[in-house]
Amino acid sequence: MPTCRALVAGASRGLGYYAAEALAEEGCSLAVIARGVKELAQAAEKLRGAGAPRVAYRGLDLASRDVEELVPWALRELGGLEAVVMAYGNISREPLELHEASWSDWVEAARLYLASTGVVIRDLVSMNPVKASLILVSSFSVAEPMPPLVVSDAARAGLSRIARVAARRYPERLRPLLVLVGSFPTPGALATVSRIAEREGRDPRVYWRERVEGLSPLSRGGAFEEWKWLVKTLVKAPEYLHGSVILFDGGSSRVAWP
Repeated sequence: MPTCRALVAGASRGLGYYAAEALAEEGCSLAVIARGVKELAQAAEKLRGAGAPRVAYRGLDLASRDVEELVPWALRELGGLEAVVMAYGNISREPLELHEASWSDWVEAARLYLASTGVVIRDLVSMNPVKASLILVSSFSVAEPMPPLVVSDAARAGLSRIARVAARRYPERLRPLLVLVGSFPTPGALATVSRIAEREGRDPRVYWRERVEGLSPLSRGGAFEEWKWLVKTLVKAPEYLHGSVILFDGGSSRVAWP
């Protein structure tokens, strides 16, 4: 593929890591961030082994004001960005029912999903010397919020509005794509579902099989190789795939998208 320099947020594990691995296999140089520096350093070493000619990494929390340093840092490391993947992770107290959510929980969700995205788009538009594909990783549940995830789902719902405005306003600078993913066995997802199951007195493994994988008519969650295929496809897709919402949930959602 042509010159590929990519920034991946949430790259120490889960969908963020596998997105970075997919881009490494395509020969992309990477700037990767996550909250945990030790785990991120280990991930960076694996990404070099996967084919990335250069991997710069930095501990950074998307929910903090440090996000204003993210794009400037990545540009100093790589010179320009052809691709950006925003894998956000979870808010710290999730799972969280509506009546349990505090002011701080709502503020954290707004900062993690909305403020970070707005800042990254602002800086890509104003600083990045090349046009970038911007992949925002959200969830199919934003269309039908799940009670224990309502704080995150409510905030993530705003990503479609941000992506659509950016697609129409900055077509020469950005190609925003919003991916609504289904259930993947990431460490974060497994931990969240385990806590929900424990609240209900259920075996987490049975709960995952029945209440998570069981949402899909395929009776399974997504495979990481499938996710990697999608990331590779999106970064190489034709220009006309612009401002699009991609539902990648194995048929789990009961909502019919117009």
